[in-house]
This record gives sequence, structure tokens and C-alpha cells, in this order.
Amino acid sequence: MSSLTGGSLNLLNGKYGISAPQKSVPVMKLIRNHNPKSRQELVHLIREHSEKDCACGIISMGSIEDFGKNLHEAQLEEWGTYRYTLEECIKWEYDLFITQSLKGNLIEQKAKNILLKALEGMIVKDSNDYYDEELRIDLVIKKGEENVAGVQVKPESFHNVRAGVRYMNKHRNTLVGFPVFYLFYDYNTEEFINLSEVIEGLGGLSR
Repeated sequence: MSSLTGGSLNLLNGKYGISAPQKSVPVMKLIRNHNPKSRQELVHLIREHSEKDCACGIISMGSIEDFGKNLHEAQLEEWGTYRYTLEECIKWEYDLFITQSLKGNLIEQKAKNILLKALEGMIVKDSNDYYDEELRIDLVIKKGEENVAGVQVKPESFHNVRAGVRYMNKHRNTLVGFPVFYLFYDYNTEEFINLSEVIEGLGGLSR
């Protein structure tokens, strides 16, 4: 089956907004609020937030199975037939919401710790919900009380996503009034690819 970074299901998911936060669940926000320790715990959290209210205020529009069903049914509208089974579609959404999200959260925290050590005299913080969901910023770099930069942590495969998605991210970034740096990592090794360039660019803002 196609990987998360390309192929028919990836394009279908993007076109129909199956995993858009307002149509599914703001999963990174859910992770930050509840800090699940396992994949199964995150699966449960997503389902639970669709069934009852939580003090965190996060609402899920369904379970992983529901998101997979939405992707499966979108095939009929797009192609007039089912190219992928329901099981494949559920697995695809599981990989996206569970595997990728948990890995992405860990790598964001790894980036945060590295930047904290490298940027003397600067503060590195997790972005708030608005910055994360609307402006596509994972980390905020502060000098004193002033926000001086943002960092978006992405797998290297982000270069291969649809141009429209990349443009939307970049456009949202322009709304904050400070530069946003993209820190890329290798999905398999989890090593950062352009770390030195990002640290150099951020360090220049401290002078």
C-alpha cells in the first residue's frame, strides 16, 4: 500500500480533508494535553473524546475506524469504485494519527531540547494551540519576553507533499510577524538533516 508521503490514499485524504482537525481530531493538541504513553492509549483517547466531554475541551469527530471509513467512502466520490479495502483505509489513518503523531511529538521534544542547549540566552517553548493549528508552528523561540522566531519540525518527505500543502504552510507562517525555520529529519533514523543551518539562523537573531 502507498506510503503516507505519497500515493492515492494520501492524495485522497488531502483532497477530502479526512484528517483535517475540524473533521477528525486535533491529535497533537490531544497528545500535549493527555501525554499518552502508548499507541493503544492514544487510540482510546481519540475515541473517548468523541463519546463524552473532557475538561481539556478537545472534541473528536470519531474514532480511528470512523476516519478510515470516511477515507474508504471518499473513493466512490473520487473514482466511482473502491481501490482500497476498508481495512487498508483504517490502517492508513491509524498510521497517520497514531504512529506518525506519536513519533512526531517525540521528535519535536527532541528538537526543543537540542535547541535549548544550543541557543544561549534564548528560550524555546512549545507553541500554543493557535500557533500550532492555524499558523503551523511547533516551537516558539523567545528572547526575553519577545517572540523572535518559530520552528516547524517536519520529516524530509515534506518536500514531496503537494505544492498546495507546502504553500499553505508557508502562507500561514507569514502571519506571525517573525521568521519561521523548517527543521527537517530523516523519518527512519530520526536524525535532523539541517540542524546546524537552523541553529546558525536562530543564533543570528540573538545578536
